[in-house]
This record gives sequence, C-alpha cells and structure tokens, in this order.
Amino acid sequence: METVAVLVDSRAGRTRSAAVAIAEVSGVSVGDIKKPLPDAEILFLGSGMYGTGPGDYMNRLLEEGTFTGRKVALFATATYPRDGEKMLGNMAETLEKKGATIVGNTGSVRGKLIISRYLRLHPEDLEEFRNWAREIVGN
Repeated sequence: METVAVLVDSRAGRTRSAAVAIAEVSGVSVGDIKKPLPDAEILFLGSGMYGTGPGDYMNRLLEEGTFTGRKVALFATATYPRDGEKMLGNMAETLEKKGATIVGNTGSVRGKLIISRYLRLHPEDLEEFRNWAREIVGN
C-alpha cells in the first residue's frame, strides 16, 4: 500500500473538514502545511479559494516543495465553479512542471471541487470527498 499524506490550507474550516474526511478514509491524520513536505507517495493537497487562488501556505508549498515522482490529488472548496476549476488547474500545472502526476481528476476538473456558499460543508459533500479519496487510495 502506498503511503499517504493530507495537507490543507483552510481559513474558515470548510476545506479542512474535507481534509479530515479524506484523511479518515486514507488512515492518516491531516498534516501541518507549515512544516516540510512529508515523504509520501500520494499527496492530497487542498485549499480554500482566497481571491483568485489558493492560500498563502499552499502557494509556498507549491513553490518550495519537491514533487518529482509523486502522485498528487488536489481538492478545494469554492463559492464559484469557474474560479475553483481555474485555481485547481493552475495548481495542477505548477505541480506537473515540478514532476508530479496529478490523480483524481473529476470530469474536466483537475481534482475534486465542491461548491459551497455555506459556512460548513453538508454531510453529502463530505461523503463525496470520502468516495473520491477511496478511489485514489484503493480503500
């Protein structure tokens, strides 16, 4: 079984709740995005949408992290679909340039995106994240 890490940049907690759901399915805890990148074969990287892109800690991780040979599954929550899709697409391009293989695409989206205009994700949204993670880790 491949090793897994889940990292998230979340301010209001919506994307963090998705990260917790993904981590539960993967048998790990949510890691600290402020620390060095863990040595894992599959990385779940998530961020809320802040302005037109991911959070500052995620941007730093994308810039400084080593991703060669790793599988990366991107996830996000956003208020507007197009903005979220564009953000995930930009993150995927950055990671591919650094040698990552992007996994877990859903349709035309480069990862898993849930649109939410509420303070918390609904249980069915969290279940979507769990099911998506199960497909990636094989649980």
